[in-house]
This record gives sequence, structure tokens and C-alpha cells, in this order.
Amino acid sequence: MQVEVRFYGFVRDVVDTSPLALQMPDCCTLRNLVDLLVQRYGEKLHERLYTNAGELEANVRVFVEDAQAGSLEELLGDGQKSSAEVKVFVLSATAGG
Repeated sequence: MQVEVRFYGFVRDVVDTSPLALQMPDCCTLRNLVDLLVQRYGEKLHERLYTNAGELEANVRVFVEDAQAGSLEELLGDGQKSSAEVKVFVLSATAGG
């Protein structure tokens, strides 16, 4: 399936391209996608996205289409159609006062 990833906030300055188009297997999870991105962009992206326990940092949000992902174990797309296009947005949550 075709996946388009857009990066925002403090994640954006680690990557050199946004949006980024990737071809992913039909039954991949968000974790598979994020791990692939970390392999591509290195330790600095890993530090921005993951805690030491391997979970997303509290201030990182991942959206698939217009819905916030509840877990990195969610399947991208419906897991059945190879022609599905999925747009994933990775951004940092902000706090204000």
C-alpha cells in the first residue's frame, strides 16, 4: 500500500523530506512504519519519538487520515487492499499557558 507521511513540529527538523511517500506491505502496523522511519533517519528521530521503554513519547501524536491513532499496533489501512493510500501525520503536541 502507498503511505504518505507528513512530519510537523520538533520531528520535522530531523527529516529532510516532508511529505514522504513509502510503499508498505498490506498488513503492516504503525509501529512497522515508525520503525522503518527510524531506520531511515537514525537515532535522532528515535530519540524524538520513543521513550526508553519503546513507546511513543507523551508529546508525540500520530494521526492516520483524520483520526488520532490509539496504538502503534493498529494496522495501516484496512489490511486487505494493496491499492489503499494512507496518509500519516506525525506531530508534536504543544502545551501552552
